[in-house]
Amino acid sequence: MPKITILFSTCMMLMSMLLFYTPVSHAQSLSSKQTMVNQQNQNNTTTQFSGNTDNAKKATTDDEPSFENSKVNQYIIQHHLQHSHVVNDPRMNTLPKLEYKEGTYIGVVIHEVGEDHRSLQKWVDNMYATYNTAFVHAFVDNNEIHLTAPSKYYVWGAGPKANPYFYQIELVRMYNFVDFAKSVNNQAWLAAFMLKQNGITPTLADTNEGKGSVISHNAVSRYWGGTDHVDPYEYYARWGYDMQQMYELIKYYYDNMA
Repeated sequence: MPKITILFSTCMMLMSMLLFYTPVSHAQSLSSKQTMVNQQNQNNTTTQFSGNTDNAKKATTDDEPSFENSKVNQYIIQHHLQHSHVVNDPRMNTLPKLEYKEGTYIGVVIHEVGEDHRSLQKWVDNMYATYNTAFVHAFVDNNEIHLTAPSKYYVWGAGPKANPYFYQIELVRMYNFVDFAKSVNNQAWLAAFMLKQNGITPTLADTNEGKGSVISHNAVSRYWGGTDHVDPYEYYARWGYDMQQMYELIKYYYDNMA
């Protein structure tokens, strides 16, 4: 065989070997590097996730309300009290249908019934028997949230000047700390729920010359007129409670509602 032919054959064989082995080596090299990168990314992701988890736990702890000045609210939060079941009274559609001045309510009036030793059911039945003089949207106690009038109409519970503007909730009296806490928890939850339904931000009217979406009957008497009731101040005070604490509990529920 001529030398030129042998040399040509040898060169072709070397080139074939180079083309065959080089891509495999390059692929193996990329694979090794990618594996290292993936492992590093997994480690970073794990570290980041752990950090986020810690931050989430810290945020939850930091966001938990302290209610330092309210033993009642502290008890409610620490014991994770839930609101009681809601009852829709079948008689509510028999009441007068009165249109709000603004088309809907602009806030919530906080009441208490003003008498001891009468059950929620007795208060409700009495309201329907005497609705031509007074009636409200709801009564609450430690075990029940009882809706007595449709929210789309106003009621007669806080005098002629305020009635056409507010949703109104009566609180039935309790006789021990735990039952009181459960009852105001129901009142606060319902107030927050009704405000949320209309997209109304909770603001306390009692400390703002009657301007706000959360107002006591006492503040209605003082700033709106047309009534002379002072509830729920005296009854709340029995338990070291007041409207500021009620407002804070309402806001807590409002802020945590979807």
